[in-house]
Amino acid sequence: MTKVNYAGMSDQELKRYLLCYRDDDEAFYAYMARRQSRPRDTVIELNDPAWEEKITALIQKQISSVQ
Repeated sequence: MTKVNYAGMSDQELKRYLLCYRDDDEAFYAYMARRQSRPRDTVIELNDPAWEEKITALIQKQISSVQ
C-alpha cells in the first residue's frame, strides 16, 4: 500500500481526503495536528459583553480571506 503524503496536501485537500477515507486514523491525526498548531485569532468568553462584535469581526475576516 502506498503511503499518503498528508503534509503535501493543502488544508482543503486533506479535509476532502479525510471525508472520503474516514477510517484513516493517520489522516485524522495529521488534520488535527495541523489545526491545533495554528494560533487562535480570538477567544470569546461566555460573559463577554462584546461577544457579538467579536463574532461578527471573525466572520467578516473569514469571508474576506475566501474572496
